[in-house]
Order: sequence, then C-alpha cells, then structure tokens
Amino acid sequence: MSGFAVESAGAATAHAGGRDLAVFAGCDYLGLAHEPEIVDALRRGLERYGVSAGASRATTGNAAAHEELEHDLARFLRLEAALLVPDGYLSNLVAAQGIGPECRTALVDREAHVSFQDALAAADIRVAPYDFLSAHMATVMAEEIRGRPFAVCTDGVYPVMRGIAPLRELLALVPRDGWLVVDDCHATGVLGERGRGTHDHCGISDPRLVVTGTLSKALGCFGGFVAGTRGLVETLRSRSRAFTASTPIPPALALAGSAAVRFLERDGARVAMLSRNVDRVREVLQANGVDVHRLPLPVFAWKATSPDDGRRIHELLLDRGILVPHVTYPDGLGSYFRLAVSAAHTDSAIDRLDAALQESRRTP
Repeated sequence: MSGFAVESAGAATAHAGGRDLAVFAGCDYLGLAHEPEIVDALRRGLERYGVSAGASRATTGNAAAHEELEHDLARFLRLEAALLVPDGYLSNLVAAQGIGPECRTALVDREAHVSFQDALAAADIRVAPYDFLSAHMATVMAEEIRGRPFAVCTDGVYPVMRGIAPLRELLALVPRDGWLVVDDCHATGVLGERGRGTHDHCGISDPRLVVTGTLSKALGCFGGFVAGTRGLVETLRSRSRAFTASTPIPPALALAGSAAVRFLERDGARVAMLSRNVDRVREVLQANGVDVHRLPLPVFAWKATSPDDGRRIHELLLDRGILVPHVTYPDGLGSYFRLAVSAAHTDSAIDRLDAALQESRRTP
C-alpha cells in the first residue's frame, strides 16, 4: 500500500490514482466522518474557536468544548468520568502514567496493541505477558504477585486476530487496589448497546475498570480518551505529563466529537446497519473461499496463498474499483488482507466486491 494517496473521500468511497473506488478499508465503521450534522458541528466550531487550541489544557488551551466532550463520553460509556487526550495511541500512556506510582506490574495480553508496550515502558511498569485471550494463564500469573497492586491490560477486541477479550474473567483476578485497562479503540461504536464498547457487551461495571479509546475510528472524528472513576480521572489530570504537557485536539474537533456521541445515543439504526453489512460481507467472503470469523466485528483478515498472490488480487480488485488493503502491520502477522465493513456500504458495493473476488479466483 505504500505510495497510495487518497485525493478525496466519502463515507465508503474514495478517489485515488485517477480511480473512483468502493472502499473496504480503514476504521470509519459507521460512516460518521461524513455525517452532515457532525461536519456542521465542526464547521461551527471552526468559526467559534479557529483551527488550534493553541496551548496545553493545563495552561490556556482548555475549552468548554473539551469539557463538554468529556461529559458526553462519560455519559455514553456509562462511566463516571472521562479525560480527553490528543489521540488514541497516547491514551494508554496517560493511563499508565496515572496508575504507575502504585502499580509496578502489568499483566498484558501478548497480542495487545503496541501502544501498551510503549506506554508501560515509559511509565516504568514491568510487563508480564500472558497468552492471547488466556484468562487462565493470567490468573496463574496473578497468584504469583498477589498482595501487590497490579494492572491487567488488554484490547477489548482483536478484529484481525478474531477475538473478544474475556473481560469478566480478567476482572475477577484484579485485586481491589488494581485496574483492568481495556483499550477499546476498535469496539467503541461497534459492540454493546448503541456501540458503548466491550465492557457494555460483557456487562461489566466496576471501579477498577479503565477504558482507553479513540474518536478516530467508529466515531469518525479525532482524539483519544481515558475513562473510569472520577478519582482516576482527577489523578490522571495531576500526574500524567503526557496530558499536561501536550496540546489538545482543536476545540472544533471536540464539538464534532460531541455531535458524534449524541448521534449514536439517539440513533441505533447506524449500528444496526453496520451489523447487517457485516453479515452480508461475511456471506460473500465465505462464498469465495475465505475463512471468516462469526464475531460481531466489522473487520475480516486473511492471508493469500503467497505475498505475490496477495499483491495480484489487490491489484485486480483495484482495477475493478474495489479497495481491499493488502497490508503489513507491526503485529508480527506478516502481510494479509484487512477488509473493513462500513454501515455506509451499499448493496451495490458489496455486490461489486463479490464479483471482483469471484474473478480473482478464476484468474491465475
């Protein structure tokens, strides 16, 4: 995918390299980045605030729009409080800097996002990895450090690895003075009632729960957040240098984020449409010989028979006006197709995907 530059984009379309494409890529799972009322909120925010916040929130860069979005996120996630940070990657560092002085060890799922590794190392927290989705192994390891505060860190969902974290089992092993830190970047807006996330999907409500996430995927905006108890959020404000020393997202983007959250709170149809499209694309992939998961997640990943064959299929799909990325990502999995489903995909686009995949199977 190197050298591929999008020149313009819609909710599930793009123009790139002189071609109009149906896009089965990225993370705008609900198509909210192009929702008119959200775009209008951004436009009004630009008129009200300008382009940049101009300073850290600890000095003069705090805006009413930032605080409004924090209240909206906490309400939407059904957690006590939320802290807005510049991006999703940084959210795990802010969380780690907040819990670090008391917590010297973290049990971390081996397949968790790389930002956990960077964040915990920066906060001087020892990482103890457990096998992918293995609550049993995490429990055994927890017994070895019982008596000291520790954290358990996991992604909420693993769309490429085909998994949803066993949050109930993981929470059960966290001590009273510990934390369960869930990176929910790919589940916010997707799982749970109205897209409230993996903790809602698993039916968890607990003061030891810390949710980190992003607004740049299903919410269609930009920025990151950490959510949990009011006490935790106040600790993060005072302890995290990544929060106090960074410039926040532009207030205009915060207003757009609030518009996206409120859209989901009142409109369950968008999440339902995503679920419908996921089921339809799953059927198409199965019919074309792709081994697919049965999880309610909008990402399907699979390997071609060889890297050369992957590139061939990718180029054939592009020639037919279909973008399905053939990627190499820093997850140790090598190259693979990563197909993302959007609520904005039309039946016609899915039919075109089907036809192009059928052709790729007939063409050596």
